[in-house]
Amino acid sequence: MCYITYSFIKRNEWGNPLFIIEWGEKMELLESIKEMVLPLIEQNDCYLDDIEYVKDNNEMYLRIYIEKNEGYLDMDTCVAVSELISDKLDETDPIKDEYILEVSSPGIEKPLKTFEQVQKSVGEYVYAKFKNPKAGLCEVEGYLKSVDNQELEFEYLVKNIKKKIVVNYDNIQFIRLAVKF
Repeated sequence: MCYITYSFIKRNEWGNPLFIIEWGEKMELLESIKEMVLPLIEQNDCYLDDIEYVKDNNEMYLRIYIEKNEGYLDMDTCVAVSELISDKLDETDPIKDEYILEVSSPGIEKPLKTFEQVQKSVGEYVYAKFKNPKAGLCEVEGYLKSVDNQELEFEYLVKNIKKKIVVNYDNIQFIRLAVKF
């Protein structure tokens, strides 16, 4: 998971700072919320893809990204899970300040934030940016052909000629699913 690493300020009802929540407290909060919502997500044949608590346009958002175990996430399932999570969060009130709850799929070009997500994406069309150039490339867009130990094999096209490159996972700065046009 990728979290914003700066501290943010909790404010009282008049907008005055109460105290600063440090990164560690934020992680603990997200972990406790994760434990609360996981059974609700799983009972709808879904899994938790990611969870984040971020400031966006002066509003705090609790964003929970879910995926179906099999197939694609439909609107009815997303709404059902969202209502269950909302009820549970209202009951337990882990976040005392105002926030907006968003429950959604991570989207068609979702970032692959963990090695496990990368492993599950073998055969998918992806975009990857490297920390250090490999074979003269700083990035690649193509199919993730295999993941063996920490080595990722990509197949991509150069002037309609198939090429392959193997990159160590530690050299991946960013990787996401991509849409092929």
